[in-house]
Amino acid sequence: MKQRFCILSCLVLILPVLTCCQEPTTSKNRTVVTIEDNGQFPQFMVGEWKGDKFGWEIVFDADGTVSSAVIALGQVRIKPNQITEVQGRKGEPGIFEAGDCDVNYNPKNHEISINIEIKRAYMEIGGGVLKGPCQYFIIGSVLEDEVAWDAEVFTAFDLVVLLPDPNSTNGKPVHKGTGNFQQDFDMTPDRVIFTKVKGSGDKR
Repeated sequence: MKQRFCILSCLVLILPVLTCCQEPTTSKNRTVVTIEDNGQFPQFMVGEWKGDKFGWEIVFDADGTVSSAVIALGQVRIKPNQITEVQGRKGEPGIFEAGDCDVNYNPKNHEISINIEIKRAYMEIGGGVLKGPCQYFIIGSVLEDEVAWDAEVFTAFDLVVLLPDPNSTNGKPVHKGTGNFQQDFDMTPDRVIFTKVKGSGDKR
């Protein structure tokens, strides 16, 4: 029980744990961008936006696609439909397989929403394993000064905790499921203020 509690606590504290983030492996980058009322994606949104908590970062290209994002879980930089390999501070392996990162923009109220899909997260922590899918839905309007984006971040996940089986007689450790972390989008969202990184959207 104590070991399980340690693993569960690591989920909350995992933000600064994963390091040595490698470049995502090759795969087709896909982001669907929907602009309502035949509008255009605002050019002041192009570039890098950093959140004030949980390590969030989002990078928009000129057409509104998300080229990359740093998500709260593990503070890992992902790219749409690509696999990113990471390591813990002690060399523990981890894998994040991202799905689509779809964007919707409403010019009338300057509201932008993003749906970020993590098809598979796998992290070895403290002798155990944490794995499962995760999804984020981010929505908010850009403030008038065009350098701050006040957003709500809704999170859904279905993570399984696996710990070494103490009754295993094999030489290799055998893991078994000991608990789940589940959350739906109907939970209270986190408020994150994204700020535009100065000069990140400048044309070069």
